[in-house]
Amino acid sequence: MIVRLAGQIIEKHPDHLVLDVNGVGYHVWITLNTYEKLPEQGAAVTLLIHHQVREDSQELFGFAQAQERELFEHLIGISGIGAKTAITVLSGALPEELRRRVQEEDEPALTAIKGIGPKMARRIITELRDTFGPQFPAGDPAGHEGAGASRDIFAQAVQSLEALGYKHSEAYRAVRSAQKRVADEAPIEDLIRAALSGS
Repeated sequence: MIVRLAGQIIEKHPDHLVLDVNGVGYHVWITLNTYEKLPEQGAAVTLLIHHQVREDSQELFGFAQAQERELFEHLIGISGIGAKTAITVLSGALPEELRRRVQEEDEPALTAIKGIGPKMARRIITELRDTFGPQFPAGDPAGHEGAGASRDIFAQAVQSLEALGYKHSEAYRAVRSAQKRVADEAPIEDLIRAALSGS
C-alpha cells in the first residue's frame, strides 16, 4: 500500500499531477488546496497518499497536509461519498473551514459546495461531528470568521462574491482577508468592496 510519494512534478493541473518517482510516472488526484501548495512543474515534492485499490482499478490521492488526508479518509467512510466527491468537498473548503461548518452544523455552507445536497450535508454533519468530537474546538482561530464582521455578514459577503462569479473557496478567502482590514461595525458594502479590491 502506497502512503507517501516523493518525486519530481512532470505535469501539474488543478485536479491532478503526474509525479516521476525514480523513472516511474504516477497519476495522483489532488485537491485545489494541495494544488495551491505545490512548487512549480519540474520541482521536487513529497505528498501523503491515500491508495485506493479496487478489483478493476487502483487510484492515488495526494495531499500536502496530513490533516487534509485525514479529513478525506473520514469523508470516504461516509455512505454515499466516493473518493472523487471527497476531493470536491475538500477543494471547496479549507480543512479548518470544513471542520467549522460541521461543528456549527452549517448545512447551507456545505450545500454551497458543488455536488453536496441537503441530504448529504446532513449526513456529513452527523457523522463527522461524532468523529471529530472535542478534537477540533469550535473556537479554532484558523477557521473562524474573525473580528472584522459578524458571522451573518461574513456569510452574506461570501454569497455576494459567489453571485459575481467567484468560486466558493475564492470568495471565502477574499472575504476572510478583507474582514481583517475593515472595522467590526463596518457595513457589508465595505466588506464586499474590500474583498473585491483585495487591498
